Amino acid sequence: MSLIKAKSDGELLEHHINNCLIIFNQLKDIYPDLQEFTNYTSFYEDTFNALFFHDFGKAAEGFQKALESGERWTYRHEILSVSFVDCLKKENLEFTKIMVLTHHKDVNELIDYIEDEDFLGTPYTERIKEITPNVKGLNELLNKYSDYEKMVFNYSKNKISLIEDLPEDKETWENVIQKMNISSKVGIFGKGIINSCDYLASSGIKTILKPLPSLNKVYTFDSLTSVQKKCLTVKGNALIISPTGSGKTEASLFWATNNLDKSKGNRIFYILPYTASINAMYSRLLKQLSPYYSEDGCVSLLHGKATYFLYKMFEDDQSKFKEIKNISKKIYSPYKVMTPFQCLKHFFSLKGYEMGLLEMYKGRFIFDEIHAYDARTTGLIVAICEYLKEENDANILIMSATMPDFLKNIFLNSLQIENEIAMDSKELSQYLRHKCQILEGDLFDSIDLIVKILRDGEKVLVVCNTVNRAQEVYKTLKNKVNDSALLHGRFTLKDRETIERNLENLNLLVGTQVIEVSLDVDYDVCFTEPAPIDALIQRFGRINRRKNSEGSPLKGICDVFVFSEGSENDKFIYGPQLITKTLEVLNDLDLLFEHKLYDAVNEVYTNGFGKDKKEFEKTKALFRKLIDDIEPFKNSNRKESYFYNLFNAIEIVPEIYRSEYLDCIKNNKIFDSMQYCLQLTNGQYHKLLKEGRIDFEKMVFVNAKYDPELGLLINEEEEIQNII
Repeated sequence: MSLIKAKSDGELLEHHINNCLIIFNQLKDIYPDLQEFTNYTSFYEDTFNALFFHDFGKAAEGFQKALESGERWTYRHEILSVSFVDCLKKENLEFTKIMVLTHHKDVNELIDYIEDEDFLGTPYTERIKEITPNVKGLNELLNKYSDYEKMVFNYSKNKISLIEDLPEDKETWENVIQKMNISSKVGIFGKGIINSCDYLASSGIKTILKPLPSLNKVYTFDSLTSVQKKCLTVKGNALIISPTGSGKTEASLFWATNNLDKSKGNRIFYILPYTASINAMYSRLLKQLSPYYSEDGCVSLLHGKATYFLYKMFEDDQSKFKEIKNISKKIYSPYKVMTPFQCLKHFFSLKGYEMGLLEMYKGRFIFDEIHAYDARTTGLIVAICEYLKEENDANILIMSATMPDFLKNIFLNSLQIENEIAMDSKELSQYLRHKCQILEGDLFDSIDLIVKILRDGEKVLVVCNTVNRAQEVYKTLKNKVNDSALLHGRFTLKDRETIERNLENLNLLVGTQVIEVSLDVDYDVCFTEPAPIDALIQRFGRINRRKNSEGSPLKGICDVFVFSEGSENDKFIYGPQLITKTLEVLNDLDLLFEHKLYDAVNEVYTNGFGKDKKEFEKTKALFRKLIDDIEPFKNSNRKESYFYNLFNAIEIVPEIYRSEYLDCIKNNKIFDSMQYCLQLTNGQYHKLLKEGRIDFEKMVFVNAKYDPELGLLINEEEEIQNII
């Protein structure tokens, strides 16, 4: 056995190559037709060869000593590895060589090692001589080439020569860059496989999980809804409109399972708009699916704060946390719960994007709560779906409880969806849960009514359109009843977690839009400020959610109240015309039958996106440009944080937690430090910056009062006490 090492933990090069090829064998099974899809007949053969040779350069004496000492070696082992690909006696080695050369650094980074007149480093001819003491070990590996070939392909056809003289021509690798001519699809998927095999093998992973071929044991319902039955048989892209609480999640997983291809290895992506709903779905699927896997990690979580959520979830088992965190971004878990931006970021050519695009190949994508996105994000989602369908041979399922015809038609037409799934009218009639009443005036005009209903023992949900308004309302009501809470987006991660854990035990919950699709809670009565009808329907969906054994609402019919007026700042959130039209439509309704709500949504959205239609079209065009800018073997060299800054608000820490946050950073407790963070909109941030209430010290600190029960009180400055 060759004793050349590949890793600082002592793992031998031979073992690492073997582990990489074990993973390669599984990826070849999960993605069995890439040579046809890329129109490159030797795709698997060339990627196999790249994996076999990718780390030969680590045999350099300097690299071996660096593994022992922990010191940095000042050359690239990939450059030396390329030279040994010529041991293969076959034509057209260009693709194999470029994959070997770029499996760590992209082309632009490697250009610095080209020996032009400005090159100051140790030349290639000197570096290659460092291999001399380990030529025998490399030849031992070369002698086993045919064994590996048989292991993967069940045949051995390529001829290989042993190393007699070291290849001293530096142009061997320089020409690979200068003459590179690989098609985009071949390059992206090839590098995606090489990196996936290398990273998974380096992480000690030897098995890639597949989705369950059947969900019969997971979901043992006494009866299925009509939507669920249809999803068990529907093939191809589909669209579902079905009420909240009607089992859409299970229906979508039936659809995804039924659409697995011959390899049964398709990755299944469940995509939601909000962090809280993603976390809840992750926990739910993990509980339901894990018993049917012998390995951990059948479900992965992906969003901007996913690492923190996993850290808290596995706080008592840090080795488990590290393991789950490690596999979440790799092609390992068959089910992934995520935001649409996790798909989008790979098109920004961030480091490792090839693995992301490979994983999405032939994926089964479930876009839930599709109504919840604004015109801009909807434009991105439509463009992503078009690309996935046309360029990645994926299947798409679009799903929502409320979807106006204009939005439905966008997806039906863009994706040529022929399977439109909805409940039949008889079944739909069972979902009558709410009686709606418009209350004149604003929320504060009906405080006495809210208090009366609370004292009658009803569980009350109050939804406001702005954080400031929610804070005011909560302060007014919190002492009127035991067990109350406030929930909005201006709490630190730590406090929001505490609040969300106790939501089922409350008599009063006051909140903002975070309640609409984020939470699986069940209250008796809703009071809400005016909002567009689709948002109101989602708020009503938190009322009377549970069903009896016959499938009817457990509480019969519950009251939902909508105020005719909101606060003065509502105009910055919702278009006044949408609000006016919504109130007009609801005024003509009493009992909220599902079919009437469907008509009402269409009446409110007769103008579609309205003035935002241009933003929708512009965003779609922008996405196409992103795709056109992708070049194989090159990344943008931007950090992932750059991508999130394009879409997310500004992350800040309240002044009161400055010392705790900085102590965590000082002691390298990065995940603990995150518990003190929250987000502001860009507008709020710049307003505070202008007022001189922003300070920078390794983080953005905001001089605003913070209360664990109320959240950030943005209009009140913190009283900073200087102790002398």
